Amino acid sequence: MVDEEPGVLILDTDVDPKALASRLGLCHHVSEWLSSCVRGQVGKCAIELSVEGPVRVRSTKVGEQIVDLAATTRKVGAIIGRSVGVDLHRPKSDVRIVYSRKVHIGRLLGSVDRPAFEKRKNRYLPFTYPASLHPKFARAVVNLTRVPRPGRLLDPFCGTGAIVAEADAVGLEAIGSDFSETMIAGAEKNLSYLGLDADLHRCDVGDIPSVIGEVDGIATDPPYGRSTSTQGEGIEQLYQRSLVAFAEVLDVGSRAAMVVPERRLLNGAPEFELEESHELRVHRSLTRHFCVLRRI
Repeated sequence: MVDEEPGVLILDTDVDPKALASRLGLCHHVSEWLSSCVRGQVGKCAIELSVEGPVRVRSTKVGEQIVDLAATTRKVGAIIGRSVGVDLHRPKSDVRIVYSRKVHIGRLLGSVDRPAFEKRKNRYLPFTYPASLHPKFARAVVNLTRVPRPGRLLDPFCGTGAIVAEADAVGLEAIGSDFSETMIAGAEKNLSYLGLDADLHRCDVGDIPSVIGEVDGIATDPPYGRSTSTQGEGIEQLYQRSLVAFAEVLDVGSRAAMVVPERRLLNGAPEFELEESHELRVHRSLTRHFCVLRRI
């Protein structure tokens, strides 16, 4: 990582940017970094830029800061366009200016299809359930496992199929299981409706070693309380039993990404170490923790 600010992450990577944009879920755009500067130096930065023309310039901001974006766009567009020309409809270079703590300038290489995530929301599918994960967060859980294509990714509490849908969408071998026959049937309906596919099994989480076998990663949003899908089993017992099963199907170095209400529920698993954790406040009484456990 080169730099990080609210809404902006600058990386030094050789990853194909279009492939990166096709897999990300919680981002808007992928750009080639051109320059960063303080607010008063935007014009000076623009003079020093070298991009293929004609160009189109767009400006945006992160947060509630007061910025005249239209003025910035006109100013930078005039400076760059003076030498390479401007084309608002078919530019060779789409220059994006982002105001965060500093001002960052980049050349657009790819965009995340965020409307597609909205169309896959559970409320629009034939089988719905109140606790289903939003597709963009389901994609994030998939990505947190770091499983490359075409690896085997398992969701052992697949529910309505949100996570396995995102796994299949990015080219992974999606595998789902659930104790509830109703959930498996519902997930099949949703996947069919979306034109996606997954290998689904009705089984208890403790049986995944014998039913499914080894996988390259696990991404899951398990039940948060007592659930009929686990025959009323207590949540702490369910989580501990799940982690034992996960250890059997994951090789050393592989990861299980889990969305949990409390990180303490993941304690007491000697086969795993907590590699990272990210909080998402849902409402006053619920915070979801996106945790990554690495098999050791």
